[in-house]
This record gives sequence, C-alpha cells and structure tokens, in this order.
Amino acid sequence: MSIKSRILAVLGMFSLLTAGCTHTLPPHQEVNQALQKTLNSSGYNYTSKSRLTNLAVPVKDLKTTASKQQYLEKNLDMARGLSIIADGAIDMKNKKSEVLYNLHYDQDNVEVSIKVPLLFDYTTQTLYVGTTLFNTIFPMAPGNQGKLIRIDLNDLLKLAGEKSDKLKNLLGKKYFDSVNEGLKQGVLKGFADLKDERFSDQPLTGDDAAAGLVRHITVRLDHEESVALLLTIADTLVQRLYQDGVLGKEEYGTLMILTDKQKIDSYLAAFRMAATLDIGLGSTGQISRIESRFTVVGKDNRYQVGVENISRFSRYNDPLFTIRPELTGAVDHKEILDSILAARAAQKAEAEANKAKEAEPEAAKEEKKIGE
Repeated sequence: MSIKSRILAVLGMFSLLTAGCTHTLPPHQEVNQALQKTLNSSGYNYTSKSRLTNLAVPVKDLKTTASKQQYLEKNLDMARGLSIIADGAIDMKNKKSEVLYNLHYDQDNVEVSIKVPLLFDYTTQTLYVGTTLFNTIFPMAPGNQGKLIRIDLNDLLKLAGEKSDKLKNLLGKKYFDSVNEGLKQGVLKGFADLKDERFSDQPLTGDDAAAGLVRHITVRLDHEESVALLLTIADTLVQRLYQDGVLGKEEYGTLMILTDKQKIDSYLAAFRMAATLDIGLGSTGQISRIESRFTVVGKDNRYQVGVENISRFSRYNDPLFTIRPELTGAVDHKEILDSILAARAAQKAEAEANKAKEAEPEAAKEEKKIGE
C-alpha cells in the first residue's frame, strides 16, 4: 500500500472514530442536548397517537343505582377502545400550526373514525377547518364545495364583551410565542433536574434502525420524579405567560395554586404515578421519536389508569403544511351560518305549507255539510 493510500485510510478511520464520538455523551447529557437542539428548531412535522393501555374502576363498589353502574361500565368500555391520532406541523417563524385530529374507535368488531383538520394562524387570529363531517351535515353552496371554512376569531371575541381582550391575548402571536418559550424552558429545566441514574442506553432494535435512529435512551421515573417533572413544566409555563402579560394577576394566582407541589401531593396521596420514556435520537442529534407511558394506580390497586403516547418528529426547520387556504380557497363561517338559517327557514315554510294543504280538504268538507 502506498504512503498516500495509508494516509487516506488513517484519515478515513479517524473520521469514523470522530463521528462515533458524537454519540458518546452519558445518556442524561445526551437527552438534555437533544432536547435543546429539538426545541431550538423553527418548526417541524409530527405524528402522535394516544390511547389507554389500562383502565380499571370498581364500578360495583360505587354508591349509585344498578342502572347508573351499568351505564358507567358501558362508557368505560368505549373509552378503552378509543385512541386519538394527530398529524400536524408547527411553524414558529410564521406563527401557525396545523393538525389533523383523528378520533378513532376500534373494539368489538366496530371501527369508527372521525377526522377534523384544523389550521390556526396566530398572526391573523384565523382558524381554518378542512373538509369534515360538518361539510356533510351543513348545507354548502355548490361553489363552496371543497373549500376550507374560515373562522375569524376576532368576530367571535366581540361576542364575549368585557372578556374579549383577555381571550384575545390567549389566541394571538404573544400567546403562541409565550407558550412555546414556556414549554421549552420548562422541559429543559425539568429534565436537567432529573437524576443521572434514571437514564439508560438501550440496544437499537430493527425498528429503530429502520427509522434511522442512532441512539435509544430510556428514562424511568417514580412517583416523586414524575410529579416533579410535570409540575416544573407547568410552573415554568405559567410564569412565562404571566411575565409576558398573557395572564392577569387573577388567572396567575389561580394557576399557581394548581402547580403548588404540597397541594398536588395532598390530592395524589391516594395514588401512585410512574412514567417511562423511550427517546429515539436521529443522526442530527434531535429527537426523532418519543414513546411515553404513564401509569396511575390507587394504593389498593382497585383504580388503575395507563396512558400511552407515541410521537414521531420530522422535517425540522422545514415543516410541510398540507392545509393551504391560498390553493383551495375558503368560505367565511358566517356564510355557512346564513345558509343554515336559510335552510331551516325554507324547511319551516315547507312544513307550514304542507300542513295548510292537509287542512284544506277538511275545511271543504265542513262547508259542504253546512250547505246541505
């Protein structure tokens, strides 16, 4: 082998070793760094699925009638078959977000899916609703078929009277920025405060490799740590909203009570909580997948709730939006309401006309009897 070839081989080996070293941070530090990179992005696409993995309630022990117990048990059965799927995009720069909610039920040979696509523009405070069941139920002019329904929230806020200014703060650019910054700081602080031993590396599975993951880290939290993490995120968010003027003193005071650890501990004294997070990192060092599992169990084990969420993230700094008002066109929601009112008025007039026609023969008979 020539000297030149040996030098190239050594350089190639060095580059491989250097690339490998980018993932040699301890698991806790790696997660903190990945969160920082992820939350600093200007936007992304995501898909998320949430479902109940366990739901146990001693209905028969509840002090209520047998009929109400049966009704409650039926509702619990329905809840066990429900899942909420969301596919969306978030654009921090242009202050907008879209999501396709899919409420899915699959149990006992029954499968039902209701999808609701939404696009929210925080700059103009406008909500766009895509084609849904509403388009089928509500009458729309032929020329409006396939168009988005545009809802100007400023018009709706006017109906709120004195509270309109407060509500407007919760639907504008300031709210969008404050929520994102509050959640970012809360998540970073909450994870940084966790103990190193809660983080552990896992071998990459075939699914991990197929998804392009380069590292799989599991985080296991007990009751105290799970509550502390959630409260840290909530408290930081509330503080940010108040600092930016989105929340007033009254709302701030109320929410601060809800994030008080002593009070929360007293509420949760009869329950124990635990959480497991499986975090998958992509080659860019950002989070590509998170699988979260939360369990809440009563001390006597009679009450049990398990929740699972699987979320995947992609297109960092280059989110792709599928709801495009500029391409599909939009119809104002007031026009839809006018169509609904007009349709109801027409139905009422038709019903009254039919009723009058049915009464005419009876009136003619009465006149004939009088004539005889």
